[in-house]
Amino acid sequence: MFKYLLALPDGEPADPAVFVTAVPNWAIGETFMVYGGKQFRIVAKSEDLDELDELYERGFHGLWVVEPLD
Repeated sequence: MFKYLLALPDGEPADPAVFVTAVPNWAIGETFMVYGGKQFRIVAKSEDLDELDELYERGFHGLWVVEPLD
C-alpha cells in the first residue's frame, strides 16, 4: 500500500489529509475519489527522499498538492 499526505495549493491540509492506494504510479493531472464521492486532481507532487525524510519515517510515500473537484 502507498500512503500520501494531501495538501491544498494554499498549503492547508486537504480533507481527508491522507490518501491510501494500491497504485504506485499516479501522475500530475490525474484525479482520484475518496469517501463520500469527493474527488481531487493532483496538481503537484513531491517524492524527493532528501526533503521528505520525516514523512517517509512515518510511512508516507510522498506529498501531493491537490485541488478539489466539484
